Amino acid sequence: MTELEAQQHVALSVASRRRLLAVLRSAGQPMDAADLAAAIGMHVTTLRFHLGVLEDAGLVGRRVERSGRPGRPRQLYSAVTAEGDSGSHLLAEVLTGALAADPETGSDWSERAGRKWADDLHLATPPDDEPPTSWEGATNQVGRLFDQLGFAPQLVTEPDRMEIELHACPFRDLAGTAPQIVCTVHLGLLRGALSRLGVESAGRATLTPFVGPELCVASVPRH
Repeated sequence: MTELEAQQHVALSVASRRRLLAVLRSAGQPMDAADLAAAIGMHVTTLRFHLGVLEDAGLVGRRVERSGRPGRPRQLYSAVTAEGDSGSHLLAEVLTGALAADPETGSDWSERAGRKWADDLHLATPPDDEPPTSWEGATNQVGRLFDQLGFAPQLVTEPDRMEIELHACPFRDLAGTAPQIVCTVHLGLLRGALSRLGVESAGRATLTPFVGPELCVASVPRH
């Protein structure tokens, strides 16, 4: 996952921003802040903040309307459709479907892909001459990682484990059709990140998808 993709997942982790982007995509034409605020029932100042986050993430474009009339020109917003996005989504669906057709191979490949994802993120690991990251420190760092990726996590400390409640999966559409593939990638990411941080119980970490309509739960046992 690139830095821009991670930024986009973070931007879309907020429900009001997802709704805002959906309105822009369905509008068929650029809209100004006042019209958008009226459409989704949000104060225009708050709406401009969310528009700024979406714009920084490359999901929304802005242009100034040159009307030639006196007064401040209107700023118009529209959803950005990056070239190749539809093809990338189709490819993801095809690959997910193919892996789901072979559950044993697909599940194994998915977890290895998630662990590779964790390796690519280059999580900070303590040098050999320093003590390993504490269990609490490592699980909190993994929680921050999932937050950066847009999962909107909430950490709940239990006597024998840490539960990471994931409230906004950025891949929910694909996960709904093939959870055994998509959710296993996320499990591999979880276990790979914990392993890199020296958590001895990394291999026993679990991820339970769709505990609720918008909730998955990862669980990390204590050592």
